[in-house]
Amino acid sequence: MQALPWLLRHTTLCLPGVPPITQDKGVPPHSRQGRTTHYSRQGRTTSLEAHFKKGISTVRQWTGTEHKEMQCVFIGLLVLSQVVARAILDFSYYAQLRMHTAESLDGLESALAVFHANKDILQELEVHEHFNIPKLHQISHFVKSITLFGSTDGFNTELPERLHIDFAKDAYRASNKHDYEEQMALWLQRQEAVFLRSSYLDWLSERSQSATASSHTDPNCRDDLDSDSDAEIEELQSESRSAAPTNASPTLPIVHVLAKTPAHPRQSVQHLITAHGATMFLPALKSFLDKHMPRNNIVPVVVVTPPDPRVSDSPKQWRIRATPEVQPGPGRKPGSPARFNMALISDGVRTLNLRTFEGVRVAQVHIIFALPRQFQVGTYSRALAYVEWFTPLWEPDPSSGLHQVSRSTRQLHRNAAVIDIDEIFRPCHLIPKMGPSVEPGWMSVNVYEMANDFYLNTFIDLETFCISAGSD
Repeated sequence: MQALPWLLRHTTLCLPGVPPITQDKGVPPHSRQGRTTHYSRQGRTTSLEAHFKKGISTVRQWTGTEHKEMQCVFIGLLVLSQVVARAILDFSYYAQLRMHTAESLDGLESALAVFHANKDILQELEVHEHFNIPKLHQISHFVKSITLFGSTDGFNTELPERLHIDFAKDAYRASNKHDYEEQMALWLQRQEAVFLRSSYLDWLSERSQSATASSHTDPNCRDDLDSDSDAEIEELQSESRSAAPTNASPTLPIVHVLAKTPAHPRQSVQHLITAHGATMFLPALKSFLDKHMPRNNIVPVVVVTPPDPRVSDSPKQWRIRATPEVQPGPGRKPGSPARFNMALISDGVRTLNLRTFEGVRVAQVHIIFALPRQFQVGTYSRALAYVEWFTPLWEPDPSSGLHQVSRSTRQLHRNAAVIDIDEIFRPCHLIPKMGPSVEPGWMSVNVYEMANDFYLNTFIDLETFCISAGSD
């Protein structure tokens, strides 16, 4: 897995349209700042907020965590070479899965093939002079390695770090600290000899015990401990791939957990319209009540989904934010901008994980609220949500592979609705459609209001990537 961060840094980050994430001494500060504009205009999402509260220009040292967070938005920022970047990102995300099927391994091989078929553009754009790179060759063995030894989540840099202790530190401590190289080599040679001898004695002991047990159960049985052949080993390897686990998730229900205490209790309708920007709240609520009644506190919500075995064994918690702007308080107490998250809304209450994007639609959640107690009857005794719809997902863009959406309108107003909170499947992230330059008025806090067209970011997390892979 050490090859992937390097590969992303030396291909994706160097493409035209992608700002550098290193503070090159030879690049003027104003130029660096201009090339990071695309990053600063991204719509807010939880992961990017956590790692880049002050943008990326102030970051001095980049680690694997920062690289991993930034690759979530690379594809939407590119102007050229989207096919190359999409291929290497697909490879990176497939390689991170903790459980593989024949389809995911085929996707891994296909992504690498697309990269090699289109990588010449990196030479044409003078990003790289050649591709005689050991780490680039290393990733060609990923599929075979996964087939033989399992998913890559079982491998990390801790193994060579641990071997450094055994082969260097312990060996040095065993020397007299003078002419230690020769002593270290001799010490390691003796340790290996002892290990091999011990392993041989253990094998003899197990062989003897097995033969004794066999003679008690069947006197006519032959000692066939050495009967394994190369053909049998190859058969086992082929079975390990053909018997790949299925994508079936445990039939655990999706749970929506509400905060015990509302973050914004007893809010007036006028406050919801102005502070939350829910201009069509009353018509949407009226439409909902007309449809579902013979049945206002603002509350945050956490969506708990069953685990996807390809990604994790634990249920996933997704926080949906719908909070208005908070003005700065007295003294140095800072304010906070409005946060109205994007979410995938299903066409009904779901009890299982998504496998494709069929039956879901993107919407921006402006209010999560509960009706007064006298109106809480039957099915709609739980919280509701006011959302503003986007258009259904278009066909994937041929270059980036991302689905495009735009604001949905009705009678010259935003198409809005009040829905049951259980129809919210999970949050999502939209990337504004940008060209070589960015509109000067666009900021991360208002880009969802200013831009017209967006891409559904399928690289924001592994779960969304798996859904996108199932939709292709």
